[in-house]
Amino acid sequence: MHEARLEEAAGGSDDVYEKCIKVNNRGAGEVGEGPLDLEHVIGYTGNSPRTFLALPGGGSNFFKAMGSIAVIGDLTDPHKQKLLRAHDEPISALATSRDGSLLASGQLGSTRVPGYAALVVIWDTLTQTVAFRLRGLTQRVVILEFSDDMRFLAAAGEDCVLYIWDTASGEVVFGKRYIKQLSLFQWVGARDCGRRRVYRLATAMRGIAEVYHGELSFDATRQQWQLATVPVVMPAAGMARNYRCSTLATYAAEAPEEEPAKYLLAGTMEGDLLVLRLAGSRGEARLDTTRPGGAYRASVPVCSGGMLAMVLAPVTHGVDRPAVFAGGGDGIVRKITGYDMRWKLHSQAQLDGPIIALSCVDGGAELLAGTSNGQTYRLLADNLALPGVLLTVSHVEKPTALAFGVRPDVFATAAADGEVIIWDLSDYSAIATTKRLTESAPNSVQRDAKFGGGARCLCWVADVAVIVGYGDCHVRCFNSGSGDLEWTIPTAHRKPVSAITCWVETKLAYLVTGSLDGSVRVWNLSTREMMMQFAEHLKGVTGLLIDAINPHLFHSAGSDCAAFTHDISKEKRTVGHMMREGAFTGLTQRIDSEQELVTCDASGRVLFWDCDAPEPVLSININGQSVTCVAVSPSGKYFALCRDEMVTVFELNVLATAPPKCIADGWAHSAVVSSVQWSPDERQLVSIGIDSCICVWNFFGSLSSPSDTKA
Repeated sequence: MHEARLEEAAGGSDDVYEKCIKVNNRGAGEVGEGPLDLEHVIGYTGNSPRTFLALPGGGSNFFKAMGSIAVIGDLTDPHKQKLLRAHDEPISALATSRDGSLLASGQLGSTRVPGYAALVVIWDTLTQTVAFRLRGLTQRVVILEFSDDMRFLAAAGEDCVLYIWDTASGEVVFGKRYIKQLSLFQWVGARDCGRRRVYRLATAMRGIAEVYHGELSFDATRQQWQLATVPVVMPAAGMARNYRCSTLATYAAEAPEEEPAKYLLAGTMEGDLLVLRLAGSRGEARLDTTRPGGAYRASVPVCSGGMLAMVLAPVTHGVDRPAVFAGGGDGIVRKITGYDMRWKLHSQAQLDGPIIALSCVDGGAELLAGTSNGQTYRLLADNLALPGVLLTVSHVEKPTALAFGVRPDVFATAAADGEVIIWDLSDYSAIATTKRLTESAPNSVQRDAKFGGGARCLCWVADVAVIVGYGDCHVRCFNSGSGDLEWTIPTAHRKPVSAITCWVETKLAYLVTGSLDGSVRVWNLSTREMMMQFAEHLKGVTGLLIDAINPHLFHSAGSDCAAFTHDISKEKRTVGHMMREGAFTGLTQRIDSEQELVTCDASGRVLFWDCDAPEPVLSININGQSVTCVAVSPSGKYFALCRDEMVTVFELNVLATAPPKCIADGWAHSAVVSSVQWSPDERQLVSIGIDSCICVWNFFGSLSSPSDTKA
């Protein structure tokens, strides 16, 4: 009765769910329209285990989660990416079939669907399209595992429910609710038994050391699949374990008449490797439920901080006992060799951050590793002591600020955890990252939860440094080549610094900062002394901009829906524009026409302001969608804005009062886009979103297309 109710719940309401995520049902390649073409997506938070996997049979391909998007990438060419969309919340689990023909992804519970439904999606690798959308789990998908013959997909969630689906039809074949969340699920094997196969599996619940060896078989009488389990014999007392990862090792029999020995290898939060020998079938196809399901053999201390990831090296000719690779919370990948109760450490590699994903590249010569610090690595499997290759660096928390300097191939981003990264657009690598200094250890690199209260804004000083405003009210300057801290303005404002800009030339160099308290302060960039202060805004400052013509003028916009122009030579405000309602979220300026200021607001309006007119000379309404950022291109011919998950480009009209024309839409983010900026050569745009992703777009102008340009 209970299992029947679970199967009914797994069906869900297709209409409700599809309506809530209809934007995610576009084709995976439909990311750019018009002269806007997606080139690359940067992002990997490492918030969930097993979200960075090598693709079996795919050569150098890998499978990675970026927010609510699954990505198929290529280790040899960072430009090759395929975005797979079907989720409306961040992906929390990934899985690949043995031959790589099927992929699976599971997500956090949806906030757009009643009941926090956690969708599971099966993908066809060849066509890179959705094969099935599987529903029934809630809160969060924590485990995804394909059976060896790829017939079944098992998924477990934080709601303590286990589902097993048929990958050929998408139907539920088994469902069960446990008293606690499953922390371990491992397919053990399958055997033919009459007309149908029987499947072996191992399970364990969170916080309970006891492991169960089970058999999934079809009951012809009841016409349904059923699961019979028997416990594995564990030590009588003193064994308390919380499992985090597992794999199955099959070793050749010591005697010809014996069956191969199957061992369940389980990694625990206590940092040890539990070795459990599973019961054989003694030549019979069915599991003997009157006998123990196996026996505990050893507990091997491996690492500190928990054993968070594990993978078994591929079986090769002449190797009866393949190596085990274990990733720990101490940031070390260890290669362990052995059998039963005898194990030894072969080699190890130190990485940056707890290791939450490990997989073997096709062929087994290399190892892919992902850390919770947002970094991915490529290691040599034969000897981990040899230096590995850092593949990618990403922000762990959502990016909050973005800016280009003088060079078109270098830009900087800052994140909510305080980290600043300088990026090279030629290969999407990190040139430098900031070093998080603490008062207790000022010369050491620390991974603080939120350094400086989180970065809020940044600007470049030529191409040598970036200046960042922080939530702790400080302003810090970092070297763009090394990421070292150059200087600090402590307590630059009474509240967090929310906007920043600067002007640097031989005779004039100054810094302007704005705060959530509404104040705007001007600083001498050489001495870092405050020159003047303006307190015109009634709410927080959201944008600062040096005038496009006169460097003695700068403009500010705030949440009070006011925009002001200040003259530092006269030390006063010269122009003011206000709206009765709304909140300005961005500020930019035209460099042609009358150099009108351009503001965007939370009501979806883009307003053009002339210094001689009290009211906007032009207003554009973006379908009522909130616009978070607006940026005019370096040539002044175009402007780009962020609306929800989209980046939209308009072509400006020469006449100030003539409406611009929308020429391109770009959709690659899976959550709200918070900022977009043009490269100085106007050939690319970069956007950041609260999905922790950075998208790089190619722009081909209004008169050419990607195909024309490439031709």
